Amino acid sequence: MYHRPVQEEQTPPRRRFQIHSEFGIARQRRSRKARPCDVCRKRKTACVINDRPPCVFCKSRGLTCQSTLGPRRLHNFPSPGVGDYEQDGSGGHSLAATTNTPGEHVLSVEGVPESPLVADQSIGTPSLDSIRTNDTGRGPTDNGVVSPVGTATVRSDSKVYTLEDGIDVTARSMGIAAEQDPHLLAFFRAIIIDEQDRVHSNVVQVSLGDASTGAVPIHFTLLQNDFQSHDNQIRYEASDEIESKVGPYGPNLVKLYFKHIHSVYCVISKTRFLRAYRTDKTSIPASLRGVVYGLASVFWNDDSLLRTVPQPFEQYELFLAARASLERELDAPNLWKMQACLLIIHEATPSYWSHETPRAWTLSAQAVACAQEIGLHRDPSDWKIAPWEKSLRKKLWWATYMTDIWSSITNGNPSHIHSSSYTTSNLDMADLEFDEDVPEDLQDMVHPTNRRFDIATAARFWEHIKLTQLTHRLLETALTDQSVKIPKLDQAQQESRLLRIQRELKAWYNMLPQCLTMHYSTRDCRVAHNGRIHLGYHATQILLLRALMAPATEEAKHNPASSLRRYFEAAVEEATSFSDFVHGITHEDVEAFWGCRESKSEEGPWLTWKHPSSMLTGTPVHLDSRGQLVLAGSFTIYLFFLSSGPQEVQTTYERLENFQGSLLRIASFAGEPAKGLFWPITLRIDCFFKHAAQIMREGTVANYSALGRMVDVSP
Repeated sequence: MYHRPVQEEQTPPRRRFQIHSEFGIARQRRSRKARPCDVCRKRKTACVINDRPPCVFCKSRGLTCQSTLGPRRLHNFPSPGVGDYEQDGSGGHSLAATTNTPGEHVLSVEGVPESPLVADQSIGTPSLDSIRTNDTGRGPTDNGVVSPVGTATVRSDSKVYTLEDGIDVTARSMGIAAEQDPHLLAFFRAIIIDEQDRVHSNVVQVSLGDASTGAVPIHFTLLQNDFQSHDNQIRYEASDEIESKVGPYGPNLVKLYFKHIHSVYCVISKTRFLRAYRTDKTSIPASLRGVVYGLASVFWNDDSLLRTVPQPFEQYELFLAARASLERELDAPNLWKMQACLLIIHEATPSYWSHETPRAWTLSAQAVACAQEIGLHRDPSDWKIAPWEKSLRKKLWWATYMTDIWSSITNGNPSHIHSSSYTTSNLDMADLEFDEDVPEDLQDMVHPTNRRFDIATAARFWEHIKLTQLTHRLLETALTDQSVKIPKLDQAQQESRLLRIQRELKAWYNMLPQCLTMHYSTRDCRVAHNGRIHLGYHATQILLLRALMAPATEEAKHNPASSLRRYFEAAVEEATSFSDFVHGITHEDVEAFWGCRESKSEEGPWLTWKHPSSMLTGTPVHLDSRGQLVLAGSFTIYLFFLSSGPQEVQTTYERLENFQGSLLRIASFAGEPAKGLFWPITLRIDCFFKHAAQIMREGTVANYSALGRMVDVSP
């Protein structure tokens, strides 16, 4: 291993390795001994010469294949530093780990980099690709690498550097507990070289840190993407299968995705995706294409062309291929694959299941792991990377955060993210506005209403993050195995903390903008995308009341001084408010996107509302919406059994009757796909009315308790 420490500017030049190259001989991909032609060098694409010039690309285009670049003279560059981040491109070079064949890394050090993020413009495969944007905000799209497109433009003579768009290179976050101390790496760089002088990794610094605040320097490890051949084969097969099943309808499904899903869950970088899809859709990972197609397919009949042809695939087929590809793609995680991780959680589950599948929980853990691997949990605000990437990284982190917190509630598990495990700063509207305005040459790929930044979509995402932060505080304060013990030690202080969260929660709800109200409408139509955020609010309120009323014991039920009795009336008021919310749900609300969790009957016919022996198709149910409905709806059952007198019993029973009536009303107008959202809670309410008297008398339901009975292993 050779260590290359960063030295002071006054120190003598370091020893440098240089591989002399020539032009005109046979050349394989990324060869350093054979120089690329001028055309391929400027395009930064692989220059392949089978025997003698012209290269494959120049021959296919009828271009002159020559190299006018002579051997470069070595310069004595200053040591790398983030302060030298933006250069004019005249002198900066990078340590480029390149390959002749997959897995064969060749060391090429032609100059010490002025900045660890400055790419050598003369090298076909830089360690970090530099992207030059023009005045329209669009950059080159050669070799399937798509330049970042944002709402803010950069001067045409300036450069923007990114961790994301390196060709065949992955940037992985180096945490504080990584193999090397971050403070040491700030002044001592090392690259990993084996016995055959092959480069295995490089380290770049994106932030100097701040000693006054204790912020450590931030580094990333650059690794050449090196998939095993059988993994490559699986990825290629998955991509081919997805595209063959979708056929010519891919663009239609993309348009449906941005119309129905992106308006509610804006995790995809819209213009970057559209640009990549139009230029070369296979440059987008197969996993992301598969889930985009699959989620959009729920709205197949909303497209004027698609409704005239039968759907040639089942949604689960696309998700199956997407999962197979994603499993291999995560060997080299990036922002594209992070977006796939967040969307693939919405894969189909049988609508007749009365409980959520654990698969969604494990997939949320995968999303958190991917986010941490690429450093989304660390605040990029002061990093020396492109502004567009800062915005996208922050947005994807908070999407991951929401996924984890709400999944933990749905599955009743502790979250994977805790308050001390991330530093990412809050989003602002500029972050959400990034990449939402579609350039004119791509506007035909989306519905006219989706061509410009939508303030309501941004506000919905932003406010949902705020709600999730309050919910997370509640979970850590009172709903973990450790925090539930606190009232035993200091009940007054714990109650004060919970009441503070309650005040903040009510203030948040009262301050929601008008565009996020349930019955907000525009000149064109009534917006039906706000149900999720209101459902989440009620679920959080109910969790908070359960925490305030704990413990819900038989003793507390009959003790007037207990917290259960003191907050019982407030709990009934919240149950009434939730019932009113459900009663106000309209046909448009039910049919809107809440996420896509769907299944299909093996026999094909649609389910009737109360028949669980088959499955639903196309159920637009958000990952956590069914769980939140179950949580909130079951709260009224909870109150009924904790009622201490005839008046309370009658009141809570009437609330349950009203709630059941609201569910039946929705069933009368909801399409068959949408009924899967309400079936689990309807099942519970029906069971209550069927068995309530017996449960109150005996504490269980006779003839059913044997199901799942624990095995007696006592001697």
